[in-house]
Amino acid sequence: MKRIIVFIVSILIFTPLVFSQNLEQKAKNGNVQAMYDLAKEYYSGIGRLENKANALVWFERAANKNHIESMYRTAQMYEKGITTNVNLRKAFNFYLLAAEKGHEASQLIVAQKLEKGEGVTKSDSRAYLWYRVSAERKEVLAWRKMGDYFRDGKVVMKDHIQAKFWYDKAVQENDLESKSSLAYLYVANEGIAPKPSLAKELNKEPLQKQIPLSYFVEGMINLYDKSQENDRKAFENLSRAHSLGISQADYPLAMMYFRGEGTRRNLPKAFEIMETLPMQYDSEVGYLMGKTYQQGDEDIDIEINKAIESYKKAANANNVEACLELEKIYTQGLGVRKNLKEARLWKNKAFSIENPQLGQSKK
Repeated sequence: MKRIIVFIVSILIFTPLVFSQNLEQKAKNGNVQAMYDLAKEYYSGIGRLENKANALVWFERAANKNHIESMYRTAQMYEKGITTNVNLRKAFNFYLLAAEKGHEASQLIVAQKLEKGEGVTKSDSRAYLWYRVSAERKEVLAWRKMGDYFRDGKVVMKDHIQAKFWYDKAVQENDLESKSSLAYLYVANEGIAPKPSLAKELNKEPLQKQIPLSYFVEGMINLYDKSQENDRKAFENLSRAHSLGISQADYPLAMMYFRGEGTRRNLPKAFEIMETLPMQYDSEVGYLMGKTYQQGDEDIDIEINKAIESYKKAANANNVEACLELEKIYTQGLGVRKNLKEARLWKNKAFSIENPQLGQSKK
């Protein structure tokens, strides 16, 4: 009986050792699957002593022989700096190799790295393509990202109908950020009819979870129901969204400071935000700033040069009133030398904006 027990124990000890040696020999002989299996054993410490440095060596050798899962594992080790220096460029290159061979997790990671510029030059257009690949195989994060691209008109044409299509899919999977983004579409009044009540319902949980965009949505919902109390709430929510980097909140917040709605009127603060707004706001904001600098205010000194600069920004964005103000300034010499040639230029600009067909024929 003792001999049988010793024999069984010997087999139990000897068999894994033989298998382990056999696996290593296969790996050394160039068997790719053996390389991967050997790397896993070194990484986990199951089957042999844990040695993550050796694991990286074998994962990378298998990756260089087109083993897809090894590409992914090698990328992870370089990204996290496991037994090696962090090397984001190497990590990205291995993720990309795996992604190009259809590795699903790597495809989404590649999209994220390209969007953020981690280990590779930032490229929204390339990121979009990889998000699209991930979206087509039902990846919820990719659905949300597709919605973001169409919502913001980044890489693709702005299209809130398309954005809604992608957000709806993600919302069905209870993606909270997509809920606040879909709610945003219902208050943005761009291609989709405003639905404040539906937006409020969608935004409830994201707001509870303090998702940044939800503060902007809530602020806009407050503005739909005009009252002094709601103006105050709108100002608080838009201020919070602005502080969290939600650029959509910048314009309405600036206008609240400018008009003194929901807060004390604060023109310097309004102008500080207005100066950071994208070109699409130049027509309105440039005119308002120009008028204020021209006339002065309690907190703003008269500065004709700043007024002219602001009017020109608005005029070049096709604001007729700004063109006419510039004509008046240069015709009458209001704070500057009279310049009839400059005055005529802005008068003609105003005419061409109001009568585009006649303006073209005059050319």
